[in-house]
Amino acid sequence: MKFHAKFYLGVLSALILTMPAWASKNSFHKDSTGYDVTRTTMIGTTQLQPGHYTIKATETEKQFEVLQDGKVIATVPCEWMTLPKKAEQSSIATNANRVSEVEFGGRKEALKVG
Repeated sequence: MKFHAKFYLGVLSALILTMPAWASKNSFHKDSTGYDVTRTTMIGTTQLQPGHYTIKATETEKQFEVLQDGKVIATVPCEWMTLPKKAEQSSIATNANRVSEVEFGGRKEALKVG
């Protein structure tokens, strides 16, 4: 009878230790790209001054983050859309100094800002 208790305890321990690996397989894809701003640009309701920024997004979320020096400076609403083919490289589309779309290299999904 003691053998059974040790066996089940061992199996339970193994399951608990492997749970983080299972969770990562089900988590959504995360994307990021650098963005060098050369003139004042709007992204959502935030005005970006010239400098280097990072855009981070998690697939299926309705918002993404803009970071500068590792700090979140804006959370911007967005919609995910499917491109006709995978983007060859990451790119940021602007219209009248306003970010309108973010594509991530190697991905068929892109962000439509706003």
